[in-house]
Amino acid sequence: MIRHVAHAGYGASPRNEELTLRRHTFPAILLVLLLIAACGDADPDDGPDPQDQQRIEELEAELDQLRDRVDELEQENEALEDEVTALREAVPDDDVNDDAAAPIEWPDEVADVWTAEGLIDQLRVHLRDPEAEMPEGWEPGMTAWAPFEVPDAVLGVYDTPGEVMAELAAVVDAPLLGRDQWEVTIRVLTDADDPDLAYGALLGWGFLDDSVVGRDIRITLTRTDDQRWEPGGAEQRQHCMRGVSDDQTACI
Repeated sequence: MIRHVAHAGYGASPRNEELTLRRHTFPAILLVLLLIAACGDADPDDGPDPQDQQRIEELEAELDQLRDRVDELEQENEALEDEVTALREAVPDDDVNDDAAAPIEWPDEVADVWTAEGLIDQLRVHLRDPEAEMPEGWEPGMTAWAPFEVPDAVLGVYDTPGEVMAELAAVVDAPLLGRDQWEVTIRVLTDADDPDLAYGALLGWGFLDDSVVGRDIRITLTRTDDQRWEPGGAEQRQHCMRGVSDDQTACI
């Protein structure tokens, strides 16, 4: 998950504001220097005026002070830039959230059957009319996969992977069908390299919610020593109609 880290160098920190203020101060100081330089010696034919001479000396002394101050500010500016650079290098890239993560978009093409991609491909996504106008600001997409806790009622051993998935559907989706959910699709894919592994998908669609329109669950199924099957780790994602949160964890 993307963490929002507050540190110098990102956002409107006091140190950044001070750095910007100082950068804006330099042109003003230089303008003062030019104005002072413009107050040069009077016409030599007129002879030096004591008051003008005193004023020139005061301005020259002030000019020396301003030059010293410019040197100090430049040194402080360099030190601040070095500090900002060091802080940026100390923060891992994954912890920086300058730009929101791009939402996961629905796939354009139907995935092949008997493939890992086809296992979790929601066919209802492809039936959406691309020409249909969406309400202003709506951007359909999917959340990222997140852990899903298999209900206790489903835990146990079964004769086939399909029976595991049927029981999961009976517990998770059946109570919602005809009330808050339109349909559920069950799929099972056996592992081509390991006969003791299979993968199941439970794809729900048509939720009576203008935010969450669908939900996918995928789960690993393992064969036991007595040649039966049991559920393993699982995760889920949501299909969103209005849009996906910046961290891709929820529909908005």
